Amino acid sequence: MTRAGDSDDLAPTEGLPARAGAAPAGDDGGGGSLANGTRMGRYRIDALLGRGGMGEVYRAEQLEPVRRTVALKLMNARRLDARHLAYFEVERQMLAHMKHPAIAQVYDAGATPEGFPFFAMEFIEGSPLTTYCEQHRLGLQARLELFARVCEGVQHAHQKGVIHRDLKPGNILVTEVDGRPVPKIIDFGIATAASRSLAAGEHAGEFERAGTPDYMSPEQAGLEPGLEVDTRSDVYSLGVLLYELLAGRRPGVGADTSRVVHTGTGTTVPPPSAQIETLAPGNAEARADQLGLSRPRLRRLLRDELDWVVLKAMRRDRTERYASAAALADELRRFLDDRPLLAVPASRGYTARKWLRRHRLGFAAASAVALAVLVGFGLSLYGLRQANAARAVAEEQRALAEQRSAELERVAAFQQSMLAGIDLPGMGATLAAGLREQIERDAPDLAPTLEPLLSASSPTDLARRLIDRDLLANALVAIERDFADRPDLAADLRESVARVQLELAVFDKAVEVAREVADYRERALGPGDPATLHARHIQASALSSTGDYQGALDLIVKLRADAAGLDELDPVRLEIEMAWHLALALVGEREQALELQRALATRLTEALGSGDPLAMKATNNLGISLARRGEMTEARAVFEDLYSRRVAALGAEHEDTLGTMSNLAVLRAMGRDHESALELHRSLVEVQTRRLGREHPTTLSERGNYANTLNAVGESAAAEAEWRAVLAGRQRILGGDARDTLRAKLNLAAVIARDGERFPEALALEEEVIEGRTRLLGPRHPDTVFILTNHGMTLYRAGRPAEAAAVLADAAPLALEVLGERNPQAISAVQIHGMALLAMGRAEAALVPLRQAMALRGGADGGDDLEVTPSAAATARALRRLGRAAEAQALEERYLAPLLAKPADARDDREAHVLELIAEQTALERR
Repeated sequence: MTRAGDSDDLAPTEGLPARAGAAPAGDDGGGGSLANGTRMGRYRIDALLGRGGMGEVYRAEQLEPVRRTVALKLMNARRLDARHLAYFEVERQMLAHMKHPAIAQVYDAGATPEGFPFFAMEFIEGSPLTTYCEQHRLGLQARLELFARVCEGVQHAHQKGVIHRDLKPGNILVTEVDGRPVPKIIDFGIATAASRSLAAGEHAGEFERAGTPDYMSPEQAGLEPGLEVDTRSDVYSLGVLLYELLAGRRPGVGADTSRVVHTGTGTTVPPPSAQIETLAPGNAEARADQLGLSRPRLRRLLRDELDWVVLKAMRRDRTERYASAAALADELRRFLDDRPLLAVPASRGYTARKWLRRHRLGFAAASAVALAVLVGFGLSLYGLRQANAARAVAEEQRALAEQRSAELERVAAFQQSMLAGIDLPGMGATLAAGLREQIERDAPDLAPTLEPLLSASSPTDLARRLIDRDLLANALVAIERDFADRPDLAADLRESVARVQLELAVFDKAVEVAREVADYRERALGPGDPATLHARHIQASALSSTGDYQGALDLIVKLRADAAGLDELDPVRLEIEMAWHLALALVGEREQALELQRALATRLTEALGSGDPLAMKATNNLGISLARRGEMTEARAVFEDLYSRRVAALGAEHEDTLGTMSNLAVLRAMGRDHESALELHRSLVEVQTRRLGREHPTTLSERGNYANTLNAVGESAAAEAEWRAVLAGRQRILGGDARDTLRAKLNLAAVIARDGERFPEALALEEEVIEGRTRLLGPRHPDTVFILTNHGMTLYRAGRPAEAAAVLADAAPLALEVLGERNPQAISAVQIHGMALLAMGRAEAALVPLRQAMALRGGADGGDDLEVTPSAAATARALRRLGRAAEAQALEERYLAPLLAKPADARDDREAHVLELIAEQTALERR
């Protein structure tokens, strides 16, 4: 990142930058700074970026579990005692809860072995807000749209209980994603320092006064004795920033002090329009041109509207400022939409002018009609005046209603943030730390035995059960009791509970709570209202998670009809469309789902750009369906590309990025890229265990994938132990008949079957899976068909070819129909059917499926010869048994001879694997 224009940082603060830039002048890296190349845990120091009152910030390279550049903030070089470590935990939780596109993400936090706390944050490649706008010559509308997104980021921090206290251009960096500017707010150092002080019951004034004077509110600067800083102080700083974006200067710089207006009790600030008038001759025209306007139009827009917005945000009396950053953002969007501004004094003329701007085309047509009927002009004018007066009254009433509604919504938003902000890993870590502290204090002789017990348990899982039993259950009771007279707010709060229940994998409860919310909203708002659709979507997701796939599909089909009135690119409608595709796949309609997903991913990428979150989600779903259909090469290409895009756009530990990482790891393993797959799987298990706990369904899924890859590289004992643990966890969490529980049984059977002495145990497990899937999903569901073919193959490997042939005679054709002719499992079922017939001595009958397997793998049609070779070798063996040596020799010369001609040390892993497979097949036929 280039940090042009350090003049944005007018005075040192106690915050630490999370951006690139040189170290302070005269700083050669001494004075206790870490040397470049120093290792600190999983991080390597690259360069010192800056130093403040609270410590230092470095550019560092994170080396594991993923490699990325981070901004590493190291607190003052002193060991913290237990009390300060508790404050640091408050600070870590506060920053971790802020997840917003306009706020730099916190990746990690902890303490060095010496006890020095640190944060690892998103490293921003961008320019300060004002520098970016000036260098890119952003017009007025583009600046206001960008600034509104900054306000929304500040509002998110406020909802999480964080006041920034040092908003200035240098702490709001602008980077570009797909060519569009994206703001990132950094440096919450002062905010968190104050939070620690307040948590200790100490005086926080020193932190409140820390900051940058030119952007500081009067109460933060100490000009209003007795007033502590609240969120409106950040609103004041945003007002100064907006002033600078409009006028090109901060308030008062080069101003004529005779042209000022009052902003409260005694403080005067020239409005932006007056500031521009102080510019040298020709510079005012240049400023207007910079904003994409003529000078008269810029003067009119500022004096009539935007001056009022800036000065309201900067009132000395904070009760007269905008109540929140969100209110300031809403005001700017009113301006962009040509709606009346709340800051501008109400008048019928102003309201009429705004109305006419919004309806200029309709008004032009009305004027033409009025000219044609001149005789009625007097009456029309009178009617217009009456209508304007009525509209003015309606606007005032609407503004009052909006204010009251906003107050109630803030109450609900606070409650929702408390629920949505639950940090399971943090709670689990706190529980573990509490246990250590009690043991060390009360029974120090037991301390050596505690760590093994904590390692074998999962404090995060305990936290999950406590939240479900004590917090959520009590929350629902309180909502019923305290919000009975406000069912709209009660519904909002219940929806938050349902979302948390989904995260905690309490699916049955989530279904019921979401249904209650959706039923109320459907009665109050209608079935097509976005709020109703949101709640129904949660209900459908919970239904699917319980295994009721048909029930989820039926509900989503209704939702599609209800959402038909929304725009085609409306996020709610698109989420429902993607849920429909997934539901179709889950009930077995995979071909239809794949074609729909391909079309949607293409459409969204073209319409929204490849970096759009919805476009990436549609692409991820497409990759999953391609893999299930057997299009492994295309699926892997999709996920390789998508993984890098999601890391860049969302960060390496965003849940969407981790999902793509998981899919990519599986495909690498299926492509025999085992070393790379194992590395990804290990990282995923570590991250998800830390985030969610060892027995969260997502973590169990990653542990299962890791076990499969261990099994593929021959570490069967480790794979079996892991699958047994995963199966036990799924039985406890999801139940014995759950889809994922049955899948765990199937994978455990596959591991056991590698041991030739344990086929009866593996076959018994497979029979349990067949019974469960047939009963729950039906005989033609893809998952049922998969296990049937798998069972036939295991019977063949167990030396029971007649039973294998009987199963595969029906299962192999069904697999081609249901799974698709490109699916590896379906093709293998066809080939094993032929080999079972050959092992029974029925060579003539065996030729039909063996030749079919060759054709499906592309034999003699330009396909991958190495892929076809095992089928060709089996077909040649059948031909020799029938005395057709010439045909057999032709196949062997085409496919097998080139492979055998290579020296053993010249064969690659894939070639060696094919020869091992052929040897295994030959040995099985001779048993």
